[in-house]
Amino acid sequence: MQLASRHRTTVAVVLLAGAAVFIAVALSQWLFGVGLDPRDDTLRRAAGIGFTDTARDTLFSVVPVVLPALAAFLAPDTRPGRVIGRLTRLLYVAYLVIGVLLALSAARYGFDDARQLAEEGQVFIDTRAAVERLLLDAVWLTLAGIGLVFARWQRTRERSSTPEGHDED
Repeated sequence: MQLASRHRTTVAVVLLAGAAVFIAVALSQWLFGVGLDPRDDTLRRAAGIGFTDTARDTLFSVVPVVLPALAAFLAPDTRPGRVIGRLTRLLYVAYLVIGVLLALSAARYGFDDARQLAEEGQVFIDTRAAVERLLLDAVWLTLAGIGLVFARWQRTRERSSTPEGHDED
């Protein structure tokens, strides 16, 4: 059973909206989710320390990585499909930018044992844990990069398979 073009467009838009919500919520949790503790800042939230430490779990999850790829796959060859393809690429770029900043902020906090010791009285994230998190974040970012390439490839493949209006003599 194949979906009609209108239904495919609707499903793709819903998938993109779901991914956009995940990315926006992760950004909000990271940058604006200040808790009651005056020591709560973006570096601690990026590292997963404090009251509002869910940004990493929200961003580095399956939903914001897979949904845009599914949307690009389902998008029809019509004009709405091209718009969905552009939005898919835009979401992946936003994911990658926010993800890189979040991962680097977490790594910066994790690699600064002296600051943690001075401000917290103990080291919450040691260098080993910071490296492990950075590697896992790199895997998620690589998957998002693959999704971005897939979305570009999907559009290129559809354009090359669509017959152009050529005049033959």
